[in-house]
Amino acid sequence: MAILFLAQFLTVYLLGIQSLMVRDGNQLGAAGGSVLIGLSQFQLFGIVPVVYQQGLWSSDAAAFLLAGPLAIVASIRTHPRLAAWFQSVK
Repeated sequence: MAILFLAQFLTVYLLGIQSLMVRDGNQLGAAGGSVLIGLSQFQLFGIVPVVYQQGLWSSDAAAFLLAGPLAIVASIRTHPRLAAWFQSVK
């Protein structure tokens, strides 16, 4: 369950950050984010079929569903700091 939560959290978090980087025109950050999204999705897509068989009301499904909202809020809240960091390393 922890790996499922982490994989889903990372996927949604990175997609949120990716969206904000594209909006801001940060090509380097968006390119790096794409690689990280691919890695997290690779892990996630291997786990999801097992969770699907367990059903929507399983604890794994709950972890999967909880990770998304937490991750998107985290990405919105941390993006300003990440953007400032990217600006400082340019």
